[in-house]
Amino acid sequence: MYNQQIRKEVFFMTKNIVITGGTSGIGLATAKLLANEQTNVIIIGKNSENNRAVQVANPNLHVYTADLGRLNDIKQVFTKIHKTFNTIDSLFINAGFGLFKPFTEITEQDFDRSVDLNYKGAFFTAQSALQYMPNGSNMVFNLSWTHHRGLATSTLYSSTKAATSYLIKSLALELSDRQIRINAVSPGYTNTSQFNEQSIETDRLKQMLSDVPEGRFGSAEEIGNVVKFLMSDEASYVNGQEVIVDGGLTSVQAGV
Repeated sequence: MYNQQIRKEVFFMTKNIVITGGTSGIGLATAKLLANEQTNVIIIGKNSENNRAVQVANPNLHVYTADLGRLNDIKQVFTKIHKTFNTIDSLFINAGFGLFKPFTEITEQDFDRSVDLNYKGAFFTAQSALQYMPNGSNMVFNLSWTHHRGLATSTLYSSTKAATSYLIKSLALELSDRQIRINAVSPGYTNTSQFNEQSIETDRLKQMLSDVPEGRFGSAEEIGNVVKFLMSDEASYVNGQEVIVDGGLTSVQAGV
């Protein structure tokens, strides 16, 4: 039976929120949004030098270093987080690697790097964190619009995201007895420091924007706001779902 009291207690107490890939882009934007609430926001990044800079600029965040494509790193960082914060109330699995190459040019190294972080890393991040997550907690995965539409050069990247989307639905069922909600956000074109409207050649940008009914890229904060909602008690009846935040990109009708 659904226990409303459990949900309320988890939402209104001081929450411990972990964000992987949290030192840049969507992860950092989400961390900043959540740090304004009554929360301990713990972010994990791979680059120790960058992590130090983020920590100095954001003293209200708790920064940890780990390579989430490596199982030992995953286990070790969550053990450290547990020792300091005890429980994890919300987890945003955001770390990922985008490789866009023609199918015939993808190497075994490319394959392993992508699968290790995007699927294996996400899988074992969820598993490692789960042992420290109380009943009524939640996870949000970062997927991508690309596994909903064919995209040349995205064969490998889209495949890893499609695999993770099935993981979400299975986990939502498997963890339902603990009232742990599992959801995902799938961003469309999003302005970040690595990929933005200013960094793209004019003709290519014009073509990309013509496919988006909103006529623009989204912001990292717009994606973060959806993650924040999925973590909150306002989304208490949302489970096993993927929210596509793409300005209508995946809804565009094919030309006739």
